[in-house]
Amino acid sequence: MYNIHLLPAEFGDSILVEFGSDKKKYIWIDGGPFHGYPELIKSFQKVMGDHKVIDLLVITHIDIDHIDGIIRFLNRDELDVEIKEVWFNGYDVIRDLKTPIVLGVLQGEYLSFLLNKHGIRVNTSFEGKAVMTQDESPVVINHASGMKLTIMSPHYNGLLKLKQEWEKFIADIKNNIDIEERLKEDKRYDDVIILGPEDSMEDLMNKSVNADVSVPNASSIAFIAEYDNNKVLFAGDANSSSLIKSINALVGNTDGKLKLDVWKLAHHGSKGSNLESLMKRIDCKQMLISSNGMRYKHPDEECIAKLIKNCGPNLNFYFNYHTKFNERWAGKDLQMKYQFQSHFPVNENGIKLKLTN
Repeated sequence: MYNIHLLPAEFGDSILVEFGSDKKKYIWIDGGPFHGYPELIKSFQKVMGDHKVIDLLVITHIDIDHIDGIIRFLNRDELDVEIKEVWFNGYDVIRDLKTPIVLGVLQGEYLSFLLNKHGIRVNTSFEGKAVMTQDESPVVINHASGMKLTIMSPHYNGLLKLKQEWEKFIADIKNNIDIEERLKEDKRYDDVIILGPEDSMEDLMNKSVNADVSVPNASSIAFIAEYDNNKVLFAGDANSSSLIKSINALVGNTDGKLKLDVWKLAHHGSKGSNLESLMKRIDCKQMLISSNGMRYKHPDEECIAKLIKNCGPNLNFYFNYHTKFNERWAGKDLQMKYQFQSHFPVNENGIKLKLTN
């Protein structure tokens, strides 16, 4: 059995990977934004049922649309779920990088505090050190859960930049007020963005885009989860250049393609995080997109159109919401013309992709 549950995480990410033969195992990736937690946790509990063990919790990076739900999940006196291991590159594991964020540093401090409070083991597969590639080459972890995990991102330089940005703010965060007290008082709010005019498919396919260069995204954990002869790339918010470096190391040249069964697109289908140069290096027909478009209008239409152009025909897109931001891809005429299929949730619990029984 290998099932992927793309949970409803508003404009963020939260994924439950369910696998195993005799006994179900679970990998939980990210927890979405703070205010989406009530809807998300209902879906989480529906999938988990009576199961009370998470074999691996991965917090890909410190942006609030990935980390906040996890903070809320952990922010209680006792947990009703056992978490066997956490992968998280907090300051306590990157401070020893040999060279001396803005968005999310405070949340990173919150999470480190809560993990320590509950005595949850962090990065034990990496001997307590940072989760990252080795000399820009993927690192393979045969995890205790039975899942083979290939780390594609971050690279060393991405974490160095994160460390440097973190250190600019960490003194103020820690000296201004105690982290535990600040966590109790913290509140956040979000805005909604309105749709603009519609471009033609041809314009979208050929429009130039700029690469994402944000420091937090360059530090994002991305990995291939391989089980029962299925390979799934969970790209977090990793940028294209980082993933291409790892693909080069895996396939042994700069022209070959990485064959995947499923590709969870980076950064909610952002055009800047999923460049054509990356699309041309991946052979995959099933794409996962996690976003309700509430904050940044994701997925970007340019991204979907360029995937159809570079990775088609016969693509399947799995959206965990059906919104005005992805409604275009529901059109049957467009799907027939460009030979792709779109899949949307039938309820409010996100969407499930079943790979094996």
